[in-house]
This record gives sequence, structure tokens and C-alpha cells, in this order.
Amino acid sequence: MKKQFGKIIAVFILFLVSAALLLPVIFMVCKASPNDFYLLLIEKFWFYPKFWNSLFYAAGIGAGASLLSLLAAFGLTKAGFRYGKSISFLLLLLMLMPLQTTLLPNYIGLRDLGLLDTRKALLLPMICSPFAIYLMCRYMEGISDENWEAARLETDSLFQILFCVVFPQMRACVAAVFVFMFAEGFNMIEQPLYYVKQDKLKPLSIITDSMQAGEEKLIYAIGIVCMIPLLFLYWFYEEELADGLGRLIM
Repeated sequence: MKKQFGKIIAVFILFLVSAALLLPVIFMVCKASPNDFYLLLIEKFWFYPKFWNSLFYAAGIGAGASLLSLLAAFGLTKAGFRYGKSISFLLLLLMLMPLQTTLLPNYIGLRDLGLLDTRKALLLPMICSPFAIYLMCRYMEGISDENWEAARLETDSLFQILFCVVFPQMRACVAAVFVFMFAEGFNMIEQPLYYVKQDKLKPLSIITDSMQAGEEKLIYAIGIVCMIPLLFLYWFYEEELADGLGRLIM
């Protein structure tokens, strides 16, 4: 009886969470009209440059974070680095820091490097993601060392071992990191507001900053269009995401 009651409570909570997540989507679908999509895709020429900017930033951040986190995780967990566990704990602490606390230090660093108001200002801080590195470390720790030790007997090249032996076993986690960081880059808001001033560099996520009077109603159509790349990406990497997240949870 207690188990059944617990299941009912769990299903009810899951229903409430799902409803809370779906309500904004349902609201956008109900509010957007065919005329809004026509205006957005045919008449509003400012939409396409910002949409491609968002795709460029998201793809660059996803690919860069995946590669950097793979290299970092290999060095911290499998390359014999002495302080790997300490740094992994430090990454966990960095994940708990609010994003807003890093905006000013990143701004000062980008300003001193002369990278403000460039595309690199939006790519570099996002590529160095503690979350992506920690996720990759956790996944890599769960993989047996037998194949890597055998590979070390055949070659001394760590890069050859990494990309020929390690990467095939890490494909699911690399795909999961790419999808998460792609979504993070596609939806970033604070970074463009702080780091870039040129309108041609701004992504679609801060489109309201460039809207004119009377164009606010298009925001619902923009929201629906923005979901398409992310839904396609989740559908394309569905199996890899399930495998990668499943191993991390277990």
C-alpha cells in the first residue's frame, strides 16, 4: 500500500513538473499566428543574420567545449596527473558559482586581451566550461583502464591513444556535452549584453534589444523557430544522450 502511494505521489509530481515545463511552449504556440511567421521569415530581414549568429556561436561553443573537456578529462583522470581529483573537486565548486559572478572577471580579461566586441568574446568564456569538464571526468572514470594500458604498450603517443582508443569509448559523453553546450550557447543572454556592442554580432537570444515598436508580438514566433534546431539536435543524438546520461547516473 505504501509503495503504491509513493508511486502515485511520484507520478503526480512528475506531472506537475512536466506541465510547468510545457505551459510556456503551449502558450507560445497559441499566441503565434501564421501572419507572425510570414512577417518574421519574409519581411523582417534582421532575423536571418541574428539566427545564423546564434547557430555559429552554439556550434562553436558545443564543438570547442567538447574537445577541450575531452582533453582536460583525459589529462585529469588517465594521464597520471597527480592532482586530478583535487582539480575535479575544484570544478564542482566552480559549477556552483552563479554565472553572474564570472561576468566581470571575464569582461576585464577580454578587455585586456582586446577581444571585446568580437565573436571570440562570446566563444572563449563559454568553451571553458567547468560543467563540461566535470561531466567528461565522471564518465571517463567509469571506463576500464585495460584497453588504454594495452594501447600504451604499442605507442607512447598520448594523442594517438586519446583519439584512437579513448574517443570511441567516449562518443556518447562527447555527444551529450556537445548537445548541452550547444543549447547553452544558443540561449545565452548575459554574455552578449556585456561583451558585444555591434548589432551585427548579437545573437537571436537578445533580439528584443533590436526590436522596433510594434514588433514585440513576433517574439512568440521567434521562440518557436528557435526550438527547431534544438529539437532536431536532441532527436539526432537521442541514443547518445540516453547512453551518456545513463552511465553518469548509474
